[in-house]
Amino acid sequence: MGTIEIFHFLQRKILVTRESALAVRDAIESSIKADGEVTLDFTGIDAVTPSFVDEILAMIDDARANSSRREVRVVFAHAPTPLSAKFLAIGKRHGATMSQSRSDAWEITNVGIGAA
Repeated sequence: MGTIEIFHFLQRKILVTRESALAVRDAIESSIKADGEVTLDFTGIDAVTPSFVDEILAMIDDARANSSRREVRVVFAHAPTPLSAKFLAIGKRHGATMSQSRSDAWEITNVGIGAA
């Protein structure tokens, strides 16, 4: 599974905008096409907003749809915040199954499958 160090790409501690997520698009697409799995490592990041997460999930859905993969698995490692109802609602809109796999990690599957 490929690991993408988010701070390395963005050099910011607080990720607010959809546009900031675009910096990792190519890396996400490559990882999903290669093996259907990717870890987004948020080490060094203090906060993410719903807009940023929504854009990341949209990119994951696009990458899955443009690959031969039916399902993908994504881990948000060292997530700066626990998985909350607002992030779960964003995931649901993308058809994703999201869970807190450790105190600082989210696991996301089925992005785009069954999305409304």
